[in-house]
Amino acid sequence: MRTFLNIQIVIDSTANVPEEMLAAHANLQVVPLKIILGVDEWNEPELTTVELFRLTREKGVHPQTSQPAPGDFVQAFAPAATGQPVIVICLAAGLSGTVNGAKAVAKDFAGQEIYVVDSCTSAIGMIKMAEAALAMAAAGEPARVIAEQLERMAAATRTLFIVDSLEYLRKGGRIGGAAALLGSILQVKPILTLREGKVQVLDKVRIKTRAIARMLEELSREDSLEYIGVVYDGEPTVVEEMMTTIRQRYPAIHVSRAALGSVLGAHLGPGVIGLIFQSKV
Repeated sequence: MRTFLNIQIVIDSTANVPEEMLAAHANLQVVPLKIILGVDEWNEPELTTVELFRLTREKGVHPQTSQPAPGDFVQAFAPAATGQPVIVICLAAGLSGTVNGAKAVAKDFAGQEIYVVDSCTSAIGMIKMAEAALAMAAAGEPARVIAEQLERMAAATRTLFIVDSLEYLRKGGRIGGAAALLGSILQVKPILTLREGKVQVLDKVRIKTRAIARMLEELSREDSLEYIGVVYDGEPTVVEEMMTTIRQRYPAIHVSRAALGSVLGAHLGPGVIGLIFQSKV
């Protein structure tokens, strides 16, 4: 039987994996997406959202992003050529071409054991999948079984978030101009969700506290939760109050929070609060 270190777990940088998690697992690695501002380019881990929005204001240009270079995936998949299975966890296909890019490179490793998983989510949702993959690998589960479990987790995961403005999504081509204009005129706080691989509007409210309450209403409809995660950019007081409410309502469920990475920040803008949760599978 293979040891767990023979199964390599690859995750893209939009997960914003903590450094301590990377240090604890030799078989976990990150492939970076890119942030582009004018003629300048960074690997995502090199730029926080605070730095991103500061530079966006100073340069007066809207940030662009790009998926990992094919060479990054070639390097990440290299262990497969020596008999080590590789499992890749990617940002939701509706937000990025990273999944398709990984699959295209995987074709060059015909006959090798490479599994590319569309997480159907982002951020904490991807980290939870990586944690599950690492635990299953440590328990001696084969890569195929792990990948199948990750697919089930992806199908059972919901991702909700609120943004201060739809302008970043409009400029990034993730939502139509008419919807963005309407949101600006009405001064609404749209609640967005990932559904069928696309960003869709779940609801519109006028006050952020009501938007948070509306997201928690959606959470309450799930009967059997595996975890609850809060993702944010700024507004620590609001996030802490939200975390307190969730922990009071779900004392038996693990609740975690994490800062938003700069690629998602480039698409969603400042002031994002997201709620990611998964039903048991």
